[in-house]
This record gives sequence, structure tokens and C-alpha cells, in this order.
Amino acid sequence: MNPVLAAQIGSNDKITGHMQRVSVSDRLANVERKLTLEDGSIFATADNDGVDELFRDHIRSNRFIHTLESHFGFVLAALAITLALTFAFFKWGVPWTSTKIAHSLPHKTNELIANNTLEFLDKYFFDKSKLDSKKIEQITRHFETRIIELEENLGEVDFKLSFRAWSYGDKGIPNALALPSGDIILTDTFVELSQTQDEIDAVLLHEMGHVMHRHSLQMVIKATMVTTVVMMVTGDSNGLADLGLGLGSLLVSSNYSRGHESEADIYAFEHMLKAKIDPQAFSDIMNRMTEYMLEPNKTKEKVKEVNKSNGESKRSNKVNGNSILDYLSSHPSTAERVELAEQYSECFKQSLKLCVIDVL
Repeated sequence: MNPVLAAQIGSNDKITGHMQRVSVSDRLANVERKLTLEDGSIFATADNDGVDELFRDHIRSNRFIHTLESHFGFVLAALAITLALTFAFFKWGVPWTSTKIAHSLPHKTNELIANNTLEFLDKYFFDKSKLDSKKIEQITRHFETRIIELEENLGEVDFKLSFRAWSYGDKGIPNALALPSGDIILTDTFVELSQTQDEIDAVLLHEMGHVMHRHSLQMVIKATMVTTVVMMVTGDSNGLADLGLGLGSLLVSSNYSRGHESEADIYAFEHMLKAKIDPQAFSDIMNRMTEYMLEPNKTKEKVKEVNKSNGESKRSNKVNGNSILDYLSSHPSTAERVELAEQYSECFKQSLKLCVIDVL
């Protein structure tokens, strides 16, 4: 037999209903409770203890939640767990998920994302290259005939070289950028700072590593996931358009993670051993670019002076991790990358094609 609830309304009217069919609102501190009967009638009362006692056999889950909400210690514990889970989601969950998604998508996705990116960069950052056409042809031919063939699993990736001038004020910026489609951009200042073809090859292989590991696609997926979560939590998308989710903005702001840079470095060093190129070349060009970037107000004409000083003593200017401005802030420190390159160089000197290195 179902117990019956009777509610008196006014002096004469009475409403009744089976207690098991009465909907009772959750208890939240001393907020007024609402009891909804079968016919839709609503009875409100501030006697929360009386409601809990009356419905003790029907709202146990509600009592449990109320117990949690009524103890400050439980609230703090729940908050700590929520913060820990949120941190874990952004620290490990988002990168892991973005990596899995990036590698599961077809290469056509990379081409679609990279579409119009070079035009964007040309419009807002780059100028036409001023390098000698013979120099451009020489680097391009070498890249196409010797470097690309080092990758045995190209699949649908079509690597191409582009040359651009990039400067900030009076100072040229030495850099190389790889679009997910396989387009690699070399800046004039980078080419001018490079003393040997091996140094250029080292950086080209590094950029190829970014493409083959789909790092740019991972960046876009990660940024999109974070933005979506923020929108879901806040319920407000105003201002989120300014996060710079365009691939061009992501590339020039150097948002590759520490892990991405290390992965691309190792890709380059392993292929350099395969091609019988000393990874010391990567160390040399990184040191030279760091010195150049640290030099205040350095103009294009001073590049030759940097080359000359480095030619006299390549090893004497080894970068100190505590005193340098890292080449592009989100990269691993230049000192760490140089040290890794020199470890691979030791393997090269021993004519090893496989180098086992402990990467921190």
C-alpha cells in the first residue's frame, strides 16, 4: 500500500497524492523546497528537516548529496579533485588526444589546413626574398635530390621549398617554418648565416620532422579543443576569436611544444647519420643564430662578421643556458638542443648509424 500525502490549501481545500509519485526538489542549504504532486500542483515549504524526515525512504540520494554539501571538508575535497582532473585533462589529456587524432586523419587534412597559410604569412610577415637566384636554385636542387629521399615513408607528403625575407625593424630574422602540407620556408637571414650546406640540411631535416610527425596539425587540434572547452564552461565565445587559431599565427608565434621540438631534432639527427652528415652542423648553426639574435641592432651587413667570428672558433662560443635568449621562446633551451646534437655527433664520429641517447 502506497503512503498518501495530504496538503491543506486554505480552510477547506485539500490535495492528496501518493508519496512515491511526489517529486521533491533537491535540498540546498536552507533554500525553500518544492513538492510537485501528480496533478502538477506544487507545495513549497521551508521546513527542510520535516521534508527529509517525511520522505526519508524516498530521497536517500538527496540526503547523501546534502550531507556532502553541508560539510566544508567535503566541499574542499571535491574542489581539489575537480582542479586535479582539470589540470590532468589539459596537461596530458589534450596533448594525447590531439596526437591520436592528428595521426588518424588523412594527409588531405594537412593540405586543407595549410591552404592559404603562405598567402597569410606573405601578407602580414614576409617580404620577397632577396637571395641570389643561383643560391636558391642550388639549395632547392640539393634538397630535392638528396634530402627528401632520406625519408622512406613520404606517403602523400610533397615537400617544397620557399624563400622569404623576414625582419623585425632593421634586424633580419633567421628561421625556418614548415607547413603541414610539406611546404618549408627558409628566411634570407638564415641562409646568410649558414656557412655550409650541412647546416642548411640539418634545419631542413628538422622541419621535415615536424611535418612527418604532424606537429602543426596537433597544434591546431589542441588549440581548437581548448577553445571549445572554454566556450562550454563559460558559455560565452566573445573574445575567443582573438586566440589566434589561424595556422599562420600559430607558426610565427612558435607554439611548438618542448616535446615537438625534441622529436623533430631527433628525427633530423637520425637522418643525418643515415646521410653521413655530422650533427655537429646543427649545433654550429644553432649557436650562430643564437649569437646573432642576442646581438643588439644587428643589420644584414653584419652577418658576415658573425660568420667570420664563428669560423675562427666554432666550439668556443658554446651557449650557456643561463645567459641566452632561447631561439624562439617555446623551444627547448638552445643549450639542451646543442648538447643533444653533439651527442649524436659523437656517434657520427664512430661511424654509427644508430645512436642511443637518453633524452630528458
